[in-house]
Amino acid sequence: MQEAIIIGLLEQLGLSYQKAKIYLCSLEIGAQPASVIAKKTGLKRSHTYILLGQMKDEGYIQEYVKDGVRHFVSCSPATLLSMLTNRSQEIEVRKEKLVRMLPTLDAIRNPLTTQPKVRFYQGIEGLKEVYNDTIREPLDAIYALCDWEHLFPAEHSEELHDWMWEYADRRAAKNIQFFAIGNKSKESDIAYKRGRKQKRKIKMLTGVYLPVEIMVYGGKVALMSTKDDMVGVIIEDQAIADTLRNFHKAIWPLLPAYA
Repeated sequence: MQEAIIIGLLEQLGLSYQKAKIYLCSLEIGAQPASVIAKKTGLKRSHTYILLGQMKDEGYIQEYVKDGVRHFVSCSPATLLSMLTNRSQEIEVRKEKLVRMLPTLDAIRNPLTTQPKVRFYQGIEGLKEVYNDTIREPLDAIYALCDWEHLFPAEHSEELHDWMWEYADRRAAKNIQFFAIGNKSKESDIAYKRGRKQKRKIKMLTGVYLPVEIMVYGGKVALMSTKDDMVGVIIEDQAIADTLRNFHKAIWPLLPAYA
């Protein structure tokens, strides 16, 4: 059981299943010829040689010759952490380069090319992408219809629950106001208490079932559902966005303040 957990973690670091088995095996038995590693892991010797060569180039395996025989040994676990840290730093550098390049790429893009008007997303990472899209471009405000109790309940996904509060902090840091119409609930109470810090204002509804969040921002409308299946949709259409935003603004003064 523990071996499966460790191999799963190594796979998350970028190793294939077979390479993860080789790394863990070599870590346990120390420096050994490829034939010993192949026998221990149950892999073919020829394939083991190929994988060891790749892992050596990638930095996961070290090689040295003892008594005329090539021996292989895994790098220390601490080295894995250093490799991951270096990889994260490289990604940040590439991200900064891409951000600087975006205006140039946008200028190259054919303006007559038809862009997708509706995009669908699934799963936690998909929903994160939908929310990130709402603050990707400069905005004055987001207009929303939601109930925080259904929006991201901790018992459904603790990861998304915690991430959503962090998203609200990032939105506020960009000075994007959030005008929400929503039901009163324990989770909504938390959102209300954090309203000043997270630049959020709420008007209250009662007795209305709101399992899906609707957010209007710029020329887009996003719909997110986290109650059962985690799905999100982004509709890019100025007329639809303007209609929903104007309706939101029209009923806003008619509703009571959240209390």
